[in-house]
Parts: sequence; structure tokens; C-alpha cells
Amino acid sequence: MKKLFVWLLIAAFAVYAAPVVEAAVGETKTIVYWSMWNEQEPSGVAIKKWIEEYKKIKPEITIDVAFVGREVMTKVMAARSGGKGVDLVDAESYTLRASLIKEGISLVMDEALDTPGYEGERPWRDSFLPGTLEQYADDDGKVSAIPYNLVTNGFIYDKKLWQDNGWAVPKTWDEFLALCETIKTTSDIAPITQDCGVDFYNDMWNYQIMEKLKGPGALLAAVKDKTGESWDEPAFKQAIELARELFDKGYIVEGAAGFTWPAGQLLLASGEAAMELCGSWLPNELKNQVSEDFEWGAFPFPEIAGGVGKITDMESYLIGWASFNDTKVGPEIVDFLKFCTTVDNQQIFVDETWNMSTIIGTGIPPAWKGLGQAFLDSEALFSPHDGIVENYPDYFKNIYLKNHNLAFLGNITPDEYIKLMKKETIRYWENQ
Repeated sequence: MKKLFVWLLIAAFAVYAAPVVEAAVGETKTIVYWSMWNEQEPSGVAIKKWIEEYKKIKPEITIDVAFVGREVMTKVMAARSGGKGVDLVDAESYTLRASLIKEGISLVMDEALDTPGYEGERPWRDSFLPGTLEQYADDDGKVSAIPYNLVTNGFIYDKKLWQDNGWAVPKTWDEFLALCETIKTTSDIAPITQDCGVDFYNDMWNYQIMEKLKGPGALLAAVKDKTGESWDEPAFKQAIELARELFDKGYIVEGAAGFTWPAGQLLLASGEAAMELCGSWLPNELKNQVSEDFEWGAFPFPEIAGGVGKITDMESYLIGWASFNDTKVGPEIVDFLKFCTTVDNQQIFVDETWNMSTIIGTGIPPAWKGLGQAFLDSEALFSPHDGIVENYPDYFKNIYLKNHNLAFLGNITPDEYIKLMKKETIRYWENQ
């Protein structure tokens, strides 16, 4: 990467390291690996390919994989509490940080990262895009997990549809609103589609707008303020008003508030909507629904006049592996993960999933070159939901996400939203 990455590493995490040694020759070992993916998903397919190839090279090491789905961490912790050994897990970075790293039960990887990678040409840590390992680090810089899947978000659209209509990618919020008005008044296409039934999709608008207004960390800082007074900052109300304006002006497709996923994104696939703010996983989900002449395009969230955030600031969250500091197969896990993170094996992941890898030398999937290149050129990276989900998961679910969804869908006013957030933040901290 050409530019400086600014990372928000907020909580102090206690973790433990294990020595890196080679597995004993002739000794049979089993790694119990639980994955967040379903077996038939493209990511699951890629993982199975890695395991099959690894078994040919290291027949003495068995990878006992279970594809348990998105609630993997809840299931892993329940299994371990019940006495079942799980050695390796993959999940979103914020889930790993909240459940393992923050709790001090993850295996520190720094010693392993300083040894040669699987191909033996450079230290393993030098294989990763700058800044990605740091998302798994504590305040002392100790890395406790290994990322492989890089995710961001932005506006997804059909390049051909836009070219046919003469629509240009906006770089500012004013240009964005003007484009929405043009699409609405000159075509029978809805400017924006939204899967409003997915609350964390809806929140993409809020934390993106807040990042552009106040920069990374403003939302998280308000959560941390035990007095609740931070919610009086005008930007929090403004963010809700800017999002509601999209509904009020008819820019978000009619009926979106009642959509159940994937109703919204299917309108993008059919050409009935011009764009959707969503994660970089969307092209993979829709690749079998779009027409043959659909040409994937994507652009980052535009700047807002008077705000401090830049269009070069990109959301970043990672999916990766972590192990436990009580595992008996630490060296075998390191060897397996080194194998999985070679350029060739990560390219398998990119090709299967249409997503981006954290490994230097892998390609940007054609479906999201706009977002991929924007990420590589970014000047600042920020966590999804501004880091609330990983630092205060109960607050995130029961207070922030709930109240934001009410405001986003117009069930409460922006002023009512601010009052609720103040009151419930104070109550949250009183009960801690």
C-alpha cells in the first residue's frame, strides 16, 4: 500500500503466546476446526480445497472441520464449556476480538509470524497487506489471529446501466443527492434499494455518514461516555436526518421498509434499482441472479461538506482464524495456516468467493475493483459500526442497533432517537 493506514485499536487485550516448534516426525495429530461458513458456500468450498491439498502434503495431520454457520463463536464456546476440544475457529475480526482476544484466551501468533512463510521466502507476517494483522493486535502490538478475508462496503451498481443512462459516480454527498434526483426524475428506476429487514445493513448508512462528518471513533466515544452527554453532538442527529432525507425524497425504493432479505438486492440484480449500499460480499450473492450483460461496479461512500472524513477513508473488517492458548496442536495449526495463506491458495479463495484476500500478490476480484482499489489506496481505515460491536456487543445489539433501526425506518424522530440514546447509555453504565 502506498499510503499511511490509520487504525483504531481501542481496547487493551490480555493474550498468551506459545512457542513455535515443528511437529514431531511420524506423529499423528488432529486439528479440530470450526468454521463460520456453511459447507456449500464459496468460502466453504475454498476451505475444503485447502484441506484436501494439505492432507496430500501432510498426511500425518488431520483437519477435522465442521461448518457450523454464523453463530460459530457461540457454539464453540458452548462446546468448550462442555469439554469438547476445539483448536481453531474462523470468524469476523470483531467477533474474535470480543470473544477470544479480549478475554485473554487466544494464542499469540507473533513468534510464528516472524518465521518464514510456507513458501520460505520471507517472514510470514510480510505476506499480509499492511495494517491487516494490526486489527488483531493488542495495545502492545501482539497479534493473536490470522486474517484471510478482507471485507469493506460501498455502493454497488451495474456499470452498463449507468453508462447507458449517462450517470456519473458521485464523489460528494451533494453530487450523490443530485444523482438520485436525476435517476428518479428521468427514469423508471429507483435510485437506491435497501434490505431494510437487516438492521446492520441499515446501520451502514449511519456509521458511514458519521465517519464522514466526524471521523473514526465518534460513535464509539459516545457509547463510552457514561454521562450520555456526547449524544448532544449535532452530528448524531444530522446523520439520522441525512438518511431519512433519502426516504422522504423517494430516493430509496418504495416499500423498502417492509422488505425481507434478499428482496432489496434482487431489485439491483433485475435493474429496477440503480445502486445499493452493501458489503463487498454482494456480487457473490447475486452472481447467479444478474443478467449476462450486468457489469459490476462499486464506489466508496462520498464526502460530506463540512465533515472531516474523506472519500479515501474506507471501512475494513476482516475474517480470519484464531486458536486457543490451551491448544495441544499449536505448531500444527501454524503450519496449516501458513499453507492456507500462500498466494496460490489465497487466489483459490478469491476466485471462489469473488472477495478480496489479505495476502499480498492476490488479485482484486473483477466484481469489486472499484472498492478493492479504493481500499488499497485508502488513507484511513475504520471498523464496522465504528468498533461498537467488538467492544460493547450487548450495547450494540440491545441499545444502539435497536434505536438506530427505529430512527432509520422513521418509527421515531431524530430528536427522539437522541433522547433514547442518552437515556439508555446512562442506564447501561449505571448497571455495569
